[in-house]
Amino acid sequence: MANLPLEIIVEILCRLPVKSLKRFRAVARWWCFQIDSQDFVKLHLRRSLVSSSNRNLILGGLALYSVDLNSLDKAHVIKPPFYYQTVDSITNSCNGLVVVTSEPPVLWNPFSRYYKVLPVNVIEQPNSGDSYCKVAYGFGYDSVNDVYKVVRVEEVRNSITHVWIYSKAKIYSTKSNSWKVIENFPYPLPFLRGIWRVHVNGALHTLVENLEHLRSGEFVKIMALDIEREKHFEVMMPQGIRFRGVNASLDVLGGSLCIVSANTYGVVIWVMEKYGVKESWTKLLSIRPPLIERDDFVKPLVFSNDGERILLNCDDKDLAWYDLKKKTVENVSVEGLPFMFYAEVCVESLVGFDVPGQAKKLGTEKKKGKKCLNKRDDFLSEGFKLVL
Repeated sequence: MANLPLEIIVEILCRLPVKSLKRFRAVARWWCFQIDSQDFVKLHLRRSLVSSSNRNLILGGLALYSVDLNSLDKAHVIKPPFYYQTVDSITNSCNGLVVVTSEPPVLWNPFSRYYKVLPVNVIEQPNSGDSYCKVAYGFGYDSVNDVYKVVRVEEVRNSITHVWIYSKAKIYSTKSNSWKVIENFPYPLPFLRGIWRVHVNGALHTLVENLEHLRSGEFVKIMALDIEREKHFEVMMPQGIRFRGVNASLDVLGGSLCIVSANTYGVVIWVMEKYGVKESWTKLLSIRPPLIERDDFVKPLVFSNDGERILLNCDDKDLAWYDLKKKTVENVSVEGLPFMFYAEVCVESLVGFDVPGQAKKLGTEKKKGKKCLNKRDDFLSEGFKLVL
């Protein structure tokens, strides 16, 4: 390796998983410096995203697990290096980061183990005894300003009927390390899903009830929050789609927005091939029993490397490959898979946080005689930026 050109060494290193890179930092001071550099962090992430490598499933429920998407052989338990109230509340992954929506929330990289506890922001409870406050979170990346943002919507609902009354919205930025009030979200979020997990094209998306068309089949629409501008806008639905008598959800697949429509007759998945263009909505697949169980909830997770199959989460109990050409379903057997789970796709990254003195990491600070490791802790506490 000593005789290889610098460019070749960097090209080899940027293809490796985070666990290997953390070990290789101890090989030599130059290796440590190189792996810790901002340029390498960005290169490693870009390489993983473009090549669809170093991808994992994060499984939540009664505990947290990770599953390597290349092998899908075993579920490994993840133990967060911080206190959390529940693991059933983790946002979508963005460049390898997630938000654990405890109080206060925690910004966390599950593979590098860096985390940051966000500033406490007291949830304002309504004064009226016949209403309560329900909190929903979203997480996204503002690529223009190179900043990560956490959105929190506090919904006030009726205590008996759970009908939405009004909402208040706040946003946290890693640049300012503080919360601020933004434009209120004008629609009720899905009641049983307190997290926006659909982050596409720099915006958070969710299905909402269109109160003006409750009597028609078009009473559902897509609303989005632009992470950079912190403004709401509508995304057009597929032409002719109806939601009367179906269970609909919004997801992201291969970087594209998609809608899952399910009823007793099967599941249909639509994909927006060109973001923001209504005419680009395309019916990707239609699955009917007995390929799936009747009334199963289906969530698309990721395309296979050759793009010919889609990994599905079936009713939060099973994983299965759907073959787009053969139109067949193949169950996936994963050792240690929990009985019930939700699943999110997460790329391994070295991304840290842009707030001086706030990033924390457990494990290396107790090791003695490794000055380079300690130097890296100091470097990352100063923060580094990601520009794709």
